[in-house]
Amino acid sequence: MKEKLIKRGVYLLFCALLGGAIALVVWAFLRVMGLGIDLLWHTIPEKLNFPLYTILLCLLGGLILGLYKNKVGNYPDELDVVMGKVKKDGFYPYDKVPTMLLCALLPLLFGAAIGPEAGLTGVIVGLCYRAGDKMAYTRKELRGLSEIGISAALGVIFGSPLFGLAAPIEERSDSKEETVLPKSHKLVSNVVAVLAAFGTFWALGQIFGGSAGLPRIEAPDITNTERLWGIPVALVGVVFGYLFLVFEHGTHRFFTRLQEKYPILVSTLLGGLILGVMGTVLPLTMFSGEHEIHTLTETYLDFAPWVLILTGTAKLLLTCVCIQSGWRGGHFFPVIFCGISIGYGVALLSGLNEAFCLGVVTAALLGVIMRKPLAVTLLLLLCFPARVIPWLIIAAYIGSLVPLGKLAQKH
Repeated sequence: MKEKLIKRGVYLLFCALLGGAIALVVWAFLRVMGLGIDLLWHTIPEKLNFPLYTILLCLLGGLILGLYKNKVGNYPDELDVVMGKVKKDGFYPYDKVPTMLLCALLPLLFGAAIGPEAGLTGVIVGLCYRAGDKMAYTRKELRGLSEIGISAALGVIFGSPLFGLAAPIEERSDSKEETVLPKSHKLVSNVVAVLAAFGTFWALGQIFGGSAGLPRIEAPDITNTERLWGIPVALVGVVFGYLFLVFEHGTHRFFTRLQEKYPILVSTLLGGLILGVMGTVLPLTMFSGEHEIHTLTETYLDFAPWVLILTGTAKLLLTCVCIQSGWRGGHFFPVIFCGISIGYGVALLSGLNEAFCLGVVTAALLGVIMRKPLAVTLLLLLCFPARVIPWLIIAAYIGSLVPLGKLAQKH
């Protein structure tokens, strides 16, 4: 018994160290990304003052990305692919980690409308398997280590430990396994790793700078008028969630056929051209959306409602174009931005409470795409006050019930 407790304590210590290492990788990646974006999109253009700079830089990004991917392959995997491989095969290859890291970073540097979570999660899972495979003590726990890596990485990236814990659990509940919640030992291991990762990331941010996560949006008052319009507002989010899946399906078919006929360089250049043109017309459609959300919360009154709704819709399309054309990355941050942009437009048109509209539209939109109401609610939990949370749950659940037909098929 004593020996068993010692082994468990050693394993939990290993999980804590692993969580800290994951936080360091995520922080370093985001720090390099931030410095690179600042150089390419602020320092250089301020000196050049060239009107077509956005288009030319996006084309350059498409050229570099296409040439590199033509040599190494179309990395990184999307988040659901990473989690699917772990769930199905119990393994994720780690021999291509440096390649995946560079392929994840390049699109973000050149302004792609994608998030860092997909590329980073693949890298983290690969590193977890590598670490576990090299240590005899943890070799039997490889699948568990990969889930710990996913939980820690997602919790840090989105600034939401609860989302990090819930995402792998709800992913596993989609399988044929009867167990929805992990065993107590596995749950404790995940919690230890996530808290260690969160604490390490916070400490690094305090010492060296850098941040991640979503902004806090206050709701001073929610009246019976908002409650009366809650379901209709949620249905607005459902419509745009369904529209995202239509965009995803259409762009997948188009770029798949293009890549079958021509080298991937053609696809990445076309994606770069579309990104540059749309970014020139609607600048907020570029980048992952995290910092753009902060900008929008301060300046949304400067925009007409239709511009906000158009911006959110255009970014939904642009995110699909980026991912399918070879500018691969995650869609969570961009989609959250889209929900918030569209939510502001709905609030200005209807006169309803802004935070209420933002929360309900975004939760319903994500509910359609993710099909996981618990994960959606926990992802948005820290963004909105307690009085909005019941509506986040309702909207996410409504979104998850929408029948998708052929759009539900994975590519």
